[in-house]
Amino acid sequence: MLYKTFRWLFYLTTKAYFRSIYVQGKESIPESDTPVIFAANHPSSFMDPILLAVNLNRIIFFLVRGDLFKNKVLKRLFNKLHMIPVYKSDLSPGQVSQNEIIFEKCHDHLAKNNTIMIFPEGTSKTERRLRPIKTGVARIALGAEEKQDFSLGLTIVPVGLNYSNPHYFKSDVFVNIGEPILVSEYKDVYQKDARDGVVQLTERVKVELEKRIVIIEDERLEKIIKQIEILYRSKLRDESKLEEKATQDFYLSQDIVKAVEYFAQKSPEVLKEFEHKITYYLKTLKDLKIRDTQVRSSSISLEVIGKIVYFIIGFPVFLFGFITNVIPFKLSEFIAKKILIRDDFVGAIKMAVGMLIFLIMYIIQSTVFGSFTSLFWGIVFCISLYPAGLFTVSYIKTYYKVRGTVKYLKLFMQKSDLVTKLKSTRQELVDELENRKNEYLDQRDS
Repeated sequence: MLYKTFRWLFYLTTKAYFRSIYVQGKESIPESDTPVIFAANHPSSFMDPILLAVNLNRIIFFLVRGDLFKNKVLKRLFNKLHMIPVYKSDLSPGQVSQNEIIFEKCHDHLAKNNTIMIFPEGTSKTERRLRPIKTGVARIALGAEEKQDFSLGLTIVPVGLNYSNPHYFKSDVFVNIGEPILVSEYKDVYQKDARDGVVQLTERVKVELEKRIVIIEDERLEKIIKQIEILYRSKLRDESKLEEKATQDFYLSQDIVKAVEYFAQKSPEVLKEFEHKITYYLKTLKDLKIRDTQVRSSSISLEVIGKIVYFIIGFPVFLFGFITNVIPFKLSEFIAKKILIRDDFVGAIKMAVGMLIFLIMYIIQSTVFGSFTSLFWGIVFCISLYPAGLFTVSYIKTYYKVRGTVKYLKLFMQKSDLVTKLKSTRQELVDELENRKNEYLDQRDS
């Protein structure tokens, strides 16, 4: 009951926190009568399990750090939230022996056709790369199958988490689910040599995860890759559905990384010169407070009538949503900033604190309103708070977008030569990208 309640609350919270969430490959997840181990990369602490728990169509149990279970109250809470402790020698010396008991618990759990979520990197860090994969996933999976004489039908489903930035409000996330790995395929090699079986299955999980995330091995290339993504993505994105854009962005980023790595190795001077040009272009946009999409567009349309109607009709809803949501929003922001945590926990703490503060404030506001009216209107008031808050965020976003367009038009009228030069510079950058892309593709295909 507690798990389902938190799942529902976090579903609403993630929908409000992220601008877009797209899950690709849900059809690959086996039916509920089949045991599954979900293996995912781990860029954002407990944001990752929350996001997956509310977006995957299975009830999930999680393997988490055992040192978090020392507190009796937290231990009871974590158990109800489907968390299973795993102990590490560096964090919980003397308790690693308990892992054998935990593994047995996992085996029994999987034998009942349940699921387990494991983050095989073992640690969380917000970066676009895959850290070394631990053998725990393979050991648990092969051990569970061995107990059932390899007739369990257990699969490992690789899950790639790709955030635009998990620590920013209204960022994007693309959840990339791969084809299930049938553990029984490793029966022969495991029975011949258990260690070799574990190593081979671990390597398979690693390879499948690498396919589903954007990986930048060289941190020095991260800046130029992000800059090219800004420029190239807005050029190539079609006016299509959200899920198509999410998929386009993902595969585009993978191609950009490969191409940049190629030129960093083969023609570093060319890459350095291009980086200088694109950095200057983007810095100019930042100084002028305009966006690349505005420079890219050949025509600017304010849709004046539609926007005026939207702002006039939507203003009462915006005002209601603003008045009822601004205090919990600012309070959540203030409290989250005061909590000193590791970088990879920032987004998760923002979201968790926000959920708690908004829930408390919504209850208080609804209780007060209901005391002055009636129970019925108190409930109606409470139900209206969340959608009103979402509308308010959208209203403010639309306002700033229109304001930015007006600012760009003003700049165009006052400094048309500068805007023309920016458009020309941008086109030169895009043309060079096209030429370098063709050069890279020719090399790759040769």
